[in-house]
Amino acid sequence: MALGGFANKVAHIDLSTRQVMHEPIPEEWALKYIGGRGLGVRYVLENGAQVDPLSPQNILCFMNGPLTGTEANMSGRLAVVTKSPLTGTVTDSHHGGWSAARLRWSGYDGLIFRGKADKPVYILIHDGKIEILDAAEVWGKGVHDTVKFFQNKYGEKDLSVMAIGPAGEKLARFACWINEMDRASGRGGTGCVGGSKNLKAIVIKQEKNIPRRKTFRARTMWKNGKRRTKKRLRKLWTSAS
Repeated sequence: MALGGFANKVAHIDLSTRQVMHEPIPEEWALKYIGGRGLGVRYVLENGAQVDPLSPQNILCFMNGPLTGTEANMSGRLAVVTKSPLTGTVTDSHHGGWSAARLRWSGYDGLIFRGKADKPVYILIHDGKIEILDAAEVWGKGVHDTVKFFQNKYGEKDLSVMAIGPAGEKLARFACWINEMDRASGRGGTGCVGGSKNLKAIVIKQEKNIPRRKTFRARTMWKNGKRRTKKRLRKLWTSAS
């Protein structure tokens, strides 16, 4: 794909078979549906409008945008997109923190889950590799205790943990995914979909790695090492407000 800003790799994770496949983003989609929300919604709609939200056939997407992992202001957002068990329609719910950037630095534009694990699992992403591991030790724990468990296991440095709590495990239709203790994907019951798949957490261990930093600074908001955000905001937005 010639379009810049993307790692051009999405992990398709089948929890039923425990298979992980990597596919590029269709270039037409990347041009037409820029960003995590647009791409995630397209994947969900392609999967089928009649899918039961709590069935193994529903997909659960964690998607980045083209600026994720750069130094752009407010770019560290991750879109969780699925068919909602709360509304029966497609939902996109977003959270902040470092998980989106660490996912990009790991080499991924997104993760798409389908199927259902036969027992509770979590995903570990480390050095660009994805493992599906047993989550028996954290199933039933609240989010804070789950995050602390993985911090003790893998170290706090360069670590992001997205997890569901008991509400998601018990299929409460308003349950959320929580990132790094307190950042919630708070709409649509995305955590309930995680629970229906026996997916407890996504753990990302990845150090900071901003690609093409000099090029990005030269072309966007940096000049001689100083931010020019206010000038650009006035130019881009004030006249249109």
